[in-house]
Amino acid sequence: MGNKMRILYAEDYELEAELTKIILEENEFIVDIAVTGEEAWNAYNRQKTDILLLDLNMPLKDGIEVTRLIRKKDPLTRIIIYTSHGEPEKEIAALDAGADEFIPKNRTPDVLIAHLKALRQKMITCLNVPHVYELSPITTFNAVARTVTIQGEATLLSSSEARLLQLLCVKSNQIANMDYLVKGIWKDATIGKRKRIKEYVCRIRQPLKKDPSIKIEYIGNDYEEGYMLITAPSPS
Repeated sequence: MGNKMRILYAEDYELEAELTKIILEENEFIVDIAVTGEEAWNAYNRQKTDILLLDLNMPLKDGIEVTRLIRKKDPLTRIIIYTSHGEPEKEIAALDAGADEFIPKNRTPDVLIAHLKALRQKMITCLNVPHVYELSPITTFNAVARTVTIQGEATLLSSSEARLLQLLCVKSNQIANMDYLVKGIWKDATIGKRKRIKEYVCRIRQPLKKDPSIKIEYIGNDYEEGYMLITAPSPS
């Protein structure tokens, strides 16, 4: 595979897609563009890609439908949702369809580039396992097995704790607001759930104390309330 990885970028705003393609190709990625979800699905079937970068709102097939179709036949290709339309309901639906991560478009291009470079390094070193998140050089979280492993020592989380940590991992180093977290764990049931989230965070923090490079911070202000998983940068 080498270091030049192929990205299929599905984005219906063609100018934005072309500008992003230029930036990514300057950083040693090969980028193919699809301007509809149907085109992205057909392009995926024509040629193997290493990373899928999908907008959520696209004509013919949206990012959620494309994610679901791909996951039915391919559990390994990394799928990143790259969108400015990050309503909690859509993000949760994309996650349940099989997306690995979300990157908001309102962040600078440097954030996207750094994220993709770190992902490229993981894939080169064979760490591209679905739903296994590398939180630091010594810590991983397996969302399917519900285990946090720090220097070889594994801690089993409850199903709700594991779901919460997965939601935080998907938005690593971004604020995961309460609405997103509540909907991601309990769907429509919301009464009394914020207190439960606080309890789960306290429990998750216990095993993470063994790795001081990882933190779960509460974020609360007049505009937003939630938690942020702060992870250690991957070694270059």
